[in-house]
Amino acid sequence: ALADPAAAAAKNAGKERVLADTLGAPIEGEVHIDDVPALGDWKTAWDHIAFDGFLGARMILQTTWQGCDSSLAAPLVLDLARLAARAHQKGLSGPLGELGFFFKDPMGDGPSSLAEQYGELKRFAGRLSDDPGDGSPGDGGGGGDAVGHGAGR
Repeated sequence: ALADPAAAAAKNAGKERVLADTLGAPIEGEVHIDDVPALGDWKTAWDHIAFDGFLGARMILQTTWQGCDSSLAAPLVLDLARLAARAHQKGLSGPLGELGFFFKDPMGDGPSSLAEQYGELKRFAGRLSDDPGDGSPGDGGGGGDAVGHGAGR
């Protein structure tokens, strides 16, 4: 997808929007997301963060992060599938805006702040797990929440 200039431009614009929403102000400089076929399923993020330190001294923090894209996506897909299945059991269907936390550019008019999205997801998971159950796996309640956070996981 990044080999297509229009797709790459849309991805860059989306990432800039997420960063501005997260930081509370537009970022200085440009966001670059480039297609590097030689990296295969791996992605690399290089972050260059300029800030004012002690007594206003200009400082720079740089980080480099690498991760395998499919290994990053797999647990998210599993959680999405579990949440959608539980929502279906509860009689819900169609777009589930409460799952916006899982998407860089969620549809609808839900919150854009990651913290607000996470709060909405936790409340949604709580509503889905209103059956206290006996705590056993697969009983629909008690042993953890609907996003996979529980004892022994």
